[in-house]
Amino acid sequence: MGRFEVISIDMFQTLVDVHTRRNYIWKRILEKDYSEKIAQEYSNLMGEFIYKRFHEDVILAKEFSNLKSIFREYYKEVFIKTELKFSARKATEIWANEHSLANPYSDTNHFFNCIGKAIPICLVSDSDIDMISSHIENFNFDEVFISEKLKAYKNQSNGKVFKKVIEYYNVKPERILHIGDTLSDIMGANRVGIKTCWINRNEDKWKHDIKPTYIINSLRDIADILRLEKENQVV
Repeated sequence: MGRFEVISIDMFQTLVDVHTRRNYIWKRILEKDYSEKIAQEYSNLMGEFIYKRFHEDVILAKEFSNLKSIFREYYKEVFIKTELKFSARKATEIWANEHSLANPYSDTNHFFNCIGKAIPICLVSDSDIDMISSHIENFNFDEVFISEKLKAYKNQSNGKVFKKVIEYYNVKPERILHIGDTLSDIMGANRVGIKTCWINRNEDKWKHDIKPTYIINSLRDIADILRLEKENQVV
């Protein structure tokens, strides 16, 4: 038996590339006023909310709010700051819809075809159901754990999401490997003793005190971590 019995994995920016939908989001919002320059500017403003506030907003919240509700407030603030007259609710619907249309990375199907033969793969995603349901149908997950269903997010201090994974598989947490691209993935899984793997597709620098167990640039690297037999390795 290998060192891990279960693979837990994030969806967006891990299995599918939402960044390729950025321009489509802003084309639908800006319509005739669209330009790549403006789209980049507004995307950067949204990025500030996501990276600077999302994790804190989720952790401090007294009640669960789904992802669209949280991002609706971010769009409101961006539109006020940019004086853009557009419905934040409609913008959030567009944003969620474009998530559902994102394409998989080039290594995603190999990951399922090869790794999935050796070990069960479950999905753990901070997502609303409508954003992710089309992707769930496209991949062979053993089980799925979605924030909107669980009424919790990965990085909340009670560890509810990842505890559900441990409970479902009835294995020791250190026998589970979680793969994801964000701080929430690493901190949330680490909090309950699950081993972590940061997928760093853009070769960024990890800037946080809590370190991932492993760092990879591609899902093709997982076979080496799992010490799979040659015939099961991703090539």
